[in-house]
Amino acid sequence: METNKTHHVDALEFIKSFDGKVDLIVSDPPYEFQAMGGGIHRIGRGEVKYQNIIDIETNHFDFDKYIPPMLSMMGDKVNAYFFCNKTLVPKYLTEAVRGGLHFDILCIRKTNPIPAKNSSYCPELEYIIFLRSPGVYFDGSRKLQNYKKVFDVNIGGEENIHPNQKPVELIRRFIENSCPIGGVVFDPFMGSGTTGVAAVQTGRKFIGCEINPKFVEMSNTRTATQKNQNNMSKFI
Repeated sequence: METNKTHHVDALEFIKSFDGKVDLIVSDPPYEFQAMGGGIHRIGRGEVKYQNIIDIETNHFDFDKYIPPMLSMMGDKVNAYFFCNKTLVPKYLTEAVRGGLHFDILCIRKTNPIPAKNSSYCPELEYIIFLRSPGVYFDGSRKLQNYKKVFDVNIGGEENIHPNQKPVELIRRFIENSCPIGGVVFDPFMGSGTTGVAAVQTGRKFIGCEINPKFVEMSNTRTATQKNQNNMSKFI
């Protein structure tokens, strides 16, 4: 499949037909919300956010249908970051144990969390599960800041074009730490294209899958713009 492009295809269809190699998976699959317990509470601006998630059909995720095949496609070279909420953390850790993988739990700490605290702790954290086979690529030579497990971010800014959009800076960190220059990053749920933008910025290739045509177009526009900016910088 062509690199440096977001393809309008379901991730499973891609996996079944793909016979190449990817060096890293970085993805933000749909979260699994149970009784509004995954960090989204339907009050105030939280209700607006949750409705936006429903509108683009990312409020439910069949973990067993997607994640095991994605890990299998990498064989004994699993190297992957998955964003998730607390509901899905045990499932990822179970896959790690089953596959004999190293794992780590990183997190985003929202500086502007929804102020819900009546029956639970403040929903300020989102998680990133890092799964890797022993011995796969990891660059440990960068500055210490690039290996911190907690990343502070203001979520839901007006500049965001996707309700689940993550900071390019954070995705860049994962790619630079875990994918060699010139390697291929795969995002099976590309959304607005942040993984592609970060890959282009850092000199890596990418392949994206996305089933929503609106976001396919948006992703390809963003990555094309980044490629043009890279090309222009060579002449400055």
